[in-house]
Amino acid sequence: MANTFPIWRLGTRGERGYPHHRSRVSYSRLFLCKYSSERASETRFLKEIGFLGDFTELLYNNEMTNFYRILLTLLTFLLYLTTLAPSIVTLFDDSLEFQLVTYQLGIAHPTGYPLYTMLGYLFTLLPLGNVAFRVNLMSAVFGAFTVSLLYSFILLITPPLNSKTPPSTWPRQVGSAISALLFALSPIFWQQATIAEVYTLNAFWVMLILIVTVWSTCDGLSWSRLGLLAFLGGLSLTHHRTMLLIIPATVSYVAMTCWPNLRAMPPTHLLLALLKLILLGCLPLLLYLYLPLRGHVGSLDDTYQNSWAGFWQQVAASGYGNTFLLDNPFNQQRDLSFYSQLLIDQFGPLTIMGVLGAYLSSRSAGILSASIPNARLLTRQYGIFLLTSLTMLTYTLFNLFYNVTDIEVFFIPVFLIWAIWIGVVLSSGLAYLHDRYRQGKQPAWLASLLLMVLLLTIQLGHAFTQHQQPIQARNSWQIHDYGLDMLQQPLPERSTIIGIVGEMTLLRYFQQTEGFRPDIVTISADLEVDRFAAIEQSIHDGSPVYLTRELPGAAETWSLSAVGPLIQINSTPITSMPLVTHPLEQMVMPEITLRGYEFSRPSHTAKGMPPLRLSAIWQANGPIPTDLKVSARLLDSAGEVVAVVDQIPVHFAYPTTAWRAGEFVTDVYDWQLPPDLPAGEYQPLIIWYDPAQNTAEVGRVQLPATTVN
Repeated sequence: MANTFPIWRLGTRGERGYPHHRSRVSYSRLFLCKYSSERASETRFLKEIGFLGDFTELLYNNEMTNFYRILLTLLTFLLYLTTLAPSIVTLFDDSLEFQLVTYQLGIAHPTGYPLYTMLGYLFTLLPLGNVAFRVNLMSAVFGAFTVSLLYSFILLITPPLNSKTPPSTWPRQVGSAISALLFALSPIFWQQATIAEVYTLNAFWVMLILIVTVWSTCDGLSWSRLGLLAFLGGLSLTHHRTMLLIIPATVSYVAMTCWPNLRAMPPTHLLLALLKLILLGCLPLLLYLYLPLRGHVGSLDDTYQNSWAGFWQQVAASGYGNTFLLDNPFNQQRDLSFYSQLLIDQFGPLTIMGVLGAYLSSRSAGILSASIPNARLLTRQYGIFLLTSLTMLTYTLFNLFYNVTDIEVFFIPVFLIWAIWIGVVLSSGLAYLHDRYRQGKQPAWLASLLLMVLLLTIQLGHAFTQHQQPIQARNSWQIHDYGLDMLQQPLPERSTIIGIVGEMTLLRYFQQTEGFRPDIVTISADLEVDRFAAIEQSIHDGSPVYLTRELPGAAETWSLSAVGPLIQINSTPITSMPLVTHPLEQMVMPEITLRGYEFSRPSHTAKGMPPLRLSAIWQANGPIPTDLKVSARLLDSAGEVVAVVDQIPVHFAYPTTAWRAGEFVTDVYDWQLPPDLPAGEYQPLIIWYDPAQNTAEVGRVQLPATTVN
């Protein structure tokens, strides 16, 4: 075969590392650049010691490496898929926003996230589950790809412990795979990989930039590869602006490893090359033109202004920086123990190995110094430590001053670097154990191996016992059913529902993706004064008005009633008896009479017993001098309470002192039934009590038993 080059292979056990045969592979698989005799010698040495040698052979053309990579990616993806959130699982964060914005190709919150939005739109076209599930799936896919890239990077940079003999490849493959798996099981990343969020894609970009950075200088200065690195860096910035934090590390690495080449270039040539790199880095930023092109769709909170000033305000996210870097709006107080515990929670007992890995990375050039003939290659290994440590430093410093409530997700790049350092220790440790085994020192090898297996078992146990949030999200349909419940109420045509942004986004999701009640008008108003104004305007327009939550001052201004989970606004008190399945007239106390009731079952998608809803119609016989509360209980045949709801009437919105004499008030109580509740007859009991008088009971009514199945 033409164009071949022999490479060393390890001998079998007992041959003490000497080659027992030669294998031939093509030059194209061994080397990526042109070769001088000196460079070929250097690269041959690196190939033999298995460190920073041929990039493609190491990462792509080795059968066992590919096997580990594919297996690791599939296992990670299956893990995330089996724990993937089935639909909408959050109401007051960005996940719900992305599930709708990607579907409608709208404008997300600053910085706009054009790359994520367009990729998410492609996932919404998949014929799988509901739209929210498809966007959740994107997080799982990029989470698995991130773990695969992490494995490849650890495999690429792990130094040998002994440079005198060619080491075996499998210790680095296994050590890299174990470390990548540990990161895949880390609770924060695992949780982010099961919901619609931007952080798995951001972690994917971090790992891709790190790999391309090392590859761009693996055979000396290559402006074409640096151009690709600049382009990918600019493209990553169309996803998340924290990718700016990796620039100091990548620039420092390239400058350190290619400094002789850069210094030898004429200044004009160097300046021209740098300008080209800047141009290539800025070119992908044109993707932000997506914002003005889709500006007519707008943002879900209606804050995006499709103007030049509005565009720059969205892209720069200047409000976020001023609010969370210069101010502390949520009064976040965190000490060093918080951050250290955050790191320990990710890797459990193996966290300490990250410190050892950083130490090994920092001194690995000294290990190789006796064998490497050229100092340029030593500089490259010092550059690896600079690349990883500076990446960790910039992200950590930023996070220490970024006063957001969910700061833990911004530490994912830090966890990546820590996993890399753990991988260096595991790979080097396995290589050491393998070397001891080849020398016939089985007892020491066996004891060390058992210790490592024990540590990994502890860590895996830590992973599966501590990571309850992703597992619980797998069966979470509560928010999904809450949105359906609101839209399935018998509301008049062109009714208006007023609530905060998250609640209105939930309703709009079902209106747009599943076509539920598109006639209903939704108004987002986070501030109480804005909700007040929206109610007054809707009443003035003659539209039936409903609230999603209590509003201070509303009870003194209007009459209120419950309609399922909603609060109906009545400009005048209801003085006629509403239609009800079970009318009756039973006085609970002189001021309050029960005039009817009915049972229903709210929307329920998850497995298990659906909730039981009791709608009770009360009539105020006269002014009620005290604020009373209701305790609605469901009793079994033995009189034991199986479910209870304790609240101020009308979802905490309509205290009894605000009731008008003669009006009818509908109140709703949702009993969340135990999943193992046996079917049968259960007795509803409603107790009125005065919380100001040590919960003294002022009246009760026991309804006929109802069948629950």
